[in-house]
Amino acid sequence: METVIRIFKYAAKYKWKAIGALFLLILFIAINLTQPMLTKIIIDKVIMGGERALLPWVLVLIVSLSLIKGLMTYSRSYLFEEVSQGCLYDLRNQMYRHLQYLPYSFYDNNRIGELMSRMTGDLEGIRMLLIVGAPILLENGIYFFGSIIILFSMSAKLAIACFCLSPLLAWGAFRYDKVIRPMFSEIREQHAHLNTAAQENISGVRVVKAFAREDYEIKKFEKENAATRDMNIKLSGLTARFFPTMDFLSGLSAVILIVYGGWMVANGTISLGTLTAFNGYAWMLIQPMRMLGWMINVLAQAVASGQRVFNVLDTGSELREPEEPYSPDEVRGDVKFEDVCFYYREQEVLHNINFDAPAGKTIAIMGETGSGKTSIINLIGRFYDVYSGRVLVDGVDVRQWDLEKLRSMIGIVMQETFLFSDTIEGNILYGNPDASHEEVVRAAKIAHAHDFIMEMPDGYNTIVGERGMGLSGGQKQRIAIARAIVKNPRILIMDDCTSAVDMETEAEIQSALKDVMKNRTTFIIAHRISSVKNADEILVLDKGRIVERGTHQELVAKKGRYYEIYRQQYKDLDDQTLGLVADERTVMQHA
Repeated sequence: METVIRIFKYAAKYKWKAIGALFLLILFIAINLTQPMLTKIIIDKVIMGGERALLPWVLVLIVSLSLIKGLMTYSRSYLFEEVSQGCLYDLRNQMYRHLQYLPYSFYDNNRIGELMSRMTGDLEGIRMLLIVGAPILLENGIYFFGSIIILFSMSAKLAIACFCLSPLLAWGAFRYDKVIRPMFSEIREQHAHLNTAAQENISGVRVVKAFAREDYEIKKFEKENAATRDMNIKLSGLTARFFPTMDFLSGLSAVILIVYGGWMVANGTISLGTLTAFNGYAWMLIQPMRMLGWMINVLAQAVASGQRVFNVLDTGSELREPEEPYSPDEVRGDVKFEDVCFYYREQEVLHNINFDAPAGKTIAIMGETGSGKTSIINLIGRFYDVYSGRVLVDGVDVRQWDLEKLRSMIGIVMQETFLFSDTIEGNILYGNPDASHEEVVRAAKIAHAHDFIMEMPDGYNTIVGERGMGLSGGQKQRIAIARAIVKNPRILIMDDCTSAVDMETEAEIQSALKDVMKNRTTFIIAHRISSVKNADEILVLDKGRIVERGTHQELVAKKGRYYEIYRQQYKDLDDQTLGLVADERTVMQHA
C-alpha cells in the first residue's frame, strides 16, 4: 500500500482533472444502477400491468441516458488519460533529473540496460494503474457495494443466496495475490536483464564482430529471452487456472440466483420484474468478482514497477554538498593533495598521495594500468570522495566547494571519447554553449581538428553518428580536445587523450596546446614519454603510490622506473647515447 499511495501522490498535481473524471465515473455508474429498475418497470407495469402509456417515456429515458453515458465515457476517459500522462511525464522527468545528479559510484554498480528498463517498461506499468487499474477498481467497487445495498433492499433472502460463494471467491483472490505479486517482480527484473543483454551487444557490436563472437552473443541473448518466455508462460499458467475458477464460481452464483429466484417468483414471493432487475444487479455484483484477478494483475504489476522506480529515486548521492558551499568569483586553479587515500569497492586504489600543483603549472602522471592515475583526476573534480586526507583547490577542500562551480572550471578530455548524436559544432559547444562560432573554430584549430572537419560535406554542421560513429578514434579525440578547450577552464585535464593519434599529429597538438596551457593548471595522464617530457613535474605511480617524482631530466638521470620506460620507448638508442642525451639536457637545464 505504501507504494500505491506514493504513486497516487503524483496525481495530486492534477487533482481537479482527477476529481472531474471521478465525478463523471460516479455519475456514469449511478445511471447504470438505474437501468435494471427501468427493466422492472417495463415488465411489471407495462407488460404485466398493462400501463402502455409508460412505455414511450421509459424508452425515451433509456435512449437519453445512453447518449449522456456516451458523452461521459468520452470525457472521463480523456481526463483520466491527461492525469496518467501528466503523472508519467513528471515521474520520467524526476527520474531522469535524479539520474543526472547521481555520482559515478551509482553507475559503477548499475547497468544501463536495467536503468533504461525502469524508465520505459516500469513507468508504463505505473501508468496502467492510473489510467486503467484505478478507474476500474473504483468502478467495480461502487458497483459491488451499490448492488449489495439494492439487492438486500429488494430481497434479503435472495441476496444471501447469491452471496453464499463469496468467501470462496475472496479466498481465491487472496491466494492469487500472494503468488502473483513476487512473480511480477521477477518478470520485471528479467525484462531488465534482457534489455541489458541487448543494449550491451548493440553498443559493443564492433567488438563482437572483431572477435567473431556473433554466435556466442546470440546464445547469450537466447538464454535471457528463454528465461523471459518461461517466466511469462508460468505466469500465464497460473492465470489460466485462476480465471476459469473465478468464472465458474461466478456462474454458479448466477445458477443459484435463477433457481432460487425462479422458485420465489413461482410462489409469488417476488414479481418477475423484480427477479429480472435482481438478475441485472447480481451481474453488477458478480462482474467485480470476475474482474478481481485482472485487477490484482494490474495492481501487482504497478507495485513491482513502482518499487523498482522508487528504489532509484530513493538512492541518494554519496557526495553531500555543504550547507554553505564555497563558490568564489575568481578561481586561480591551485591543486594540492594532502595524504590522500582512496578506496574503490573496499580495495585501496591510492595510498598517501601528496603533491602540489600551483596555478599555471603542468603535472604529468605516468604508471601502469590500474596504478591509480585516473582516480587522481576523478578526485580533483570530486566525482568520488577521498577515504582520508584532503584534495584542495585554491586552498579549499573540494568537499566544501559548490559542485557545479568546481566542475565548471575544470575541462576534461577523457580517455574513452564520447560524442553525442549531434553536429560537430554542437559537440564542441557542449563544453561551453555560449561560445561563438569563431571560438569553436579556434578551439578546433588548436586541437588540429579544423582541417578534417572542413573536408566533410557539411563542415561543422556534419552530424556525427551515435557515440561518434563515422569518425576515426583520432578524429573523435581531437573533437573532444576542442570541446575542453572551448570551455576555457582554469584546470585542464588530459587523460591519455592523444593515444589514438599518430606521433606526428601528437607533436602538432602538443605544440598548439602550449599556448592553451599557459596560466592554466594542467594535468596530463599519458603512457608516452613524448607527452609528458615538458611537464613541470612528473609523478610516477605504482599500485596507488608515488614511487618517483621530478622533471624529465631529473628522472632520466635517476635511472629508476621512469628511466626504464624511457629506455623501452627509445630502445633504438643505446645506453651510452641515452646517458649523453640525459647529461646534455641536464647541463642545458642548469645553463
